[in-house]
Amino acid sequence: MMLRMFISGVLLLLPALVGAEPPLPVTTVELGAVLVHPVREAPAEAVALNDTRLGAEINGVIAEIAVAVGDRVERGQVLARVDCTPHRIEVARARAALDAGRATLEFSELQLDNARRLSERRSISQEELDKREADARTRKAELDRLQAALDAAEYTASKCTIAAPLNAVVIERIASVGDYAVPGTQILRLLDDENVEVSAKVQEQDLDGLEAAAEVRFAGRLRDHPVRLRTVLPLLERRLRTYEVRLRFAAEPAPPGATGRLRWRVGGGRIPADLLVQRDGGLGVFVLAEGHARFQPLPEARAGHPAATDLAPATRLIVDGRFRVEDGQAVRVD
Repeated sequence: MMLRMFISGVLLLLPALVGAEPPLPVTTVELGAVLVHPVREAPAEAVALNDTRLGAEINGVIAEIAVAVGDRVERGQVLARVDCTPHRIEVARARAALDAGRATLEFSELQLDNARRLSERRSISQEELDKREADARTRKAELDRLQAALDAAEYTASKCTIAAPLNAVVIERIASVGDYAVPGTQILRLLDDENVEVSAKVQEQDLDGLEAAAEVRFAGRLRDHPVRLRTVLPLLERRLRTYEVRLRFAAEPAPPGATGRLRWRVGGGRIPADLLVQRDGGLGVFVLAEGHARFQPLPEARAGHPAATDLAPATRLIVDGRFRVEDGQAVRVD
């Protein structure tokens, strides 16, 4: 009797036991441990903000060049001199003319005072008084012109000495002592190695990532330098579809002229391409949720490329078994 009851119970439970699939064994990994951070690059160069060619502003023979290539100079330091003899003569001539004009004006004003006293006694005509007033104004205007001429001569003479406009390094000596200089003749070339920034050509599609990047570096031949984006020039190079960007060095700058690569990480982490699976015509990943596999579609994912995701870094990602598991299927973590 008992045997028959046992057999009957087994027969009743057999369909359920046969239809229930055991949990699929899988392995998982924390998402944050496998995320990759794509790095973008662009060709870049360190450029000095000031590459100055000092030249003569007056005519004259170069009498002295007081520095040599490689010398470091400070703002205001005298670097070269032009023979100033002709210009000093012009200053002396202008000063003498001014003194003569001042004496003439004093005489004209004295005549005007006398004419006014005579006019009060009606001993001089109004026409003569007006003439002397006009003469005094003319002499005053002439004196102002002579003063301006002296100022111009003194300004020209001040250009006999050529001073450094900024702290810099002499990198080229263009002219020589004894050369005759005219306005614009180049004498020295100065390079400002303190104010240096990075110029890079960035692809149009990478610009947003660069602007949002938390860290950007200029990778030179010997070392990397942290940099900060200063500006994006609003001009698209049509052939290569690139923008020029300028970046400041956050610490010690690279030497002007140094070439390298601008590197930055793009946004948040991305899921490696080999962890993506395809279900229902779309790409995504399987995650572990309360003992079951749940398919998380990634609409912007492309085959063979890391995929952006907004899943929490602590999410358990199914690795082994991801190709066999189905959405909602019970799984067992081995």
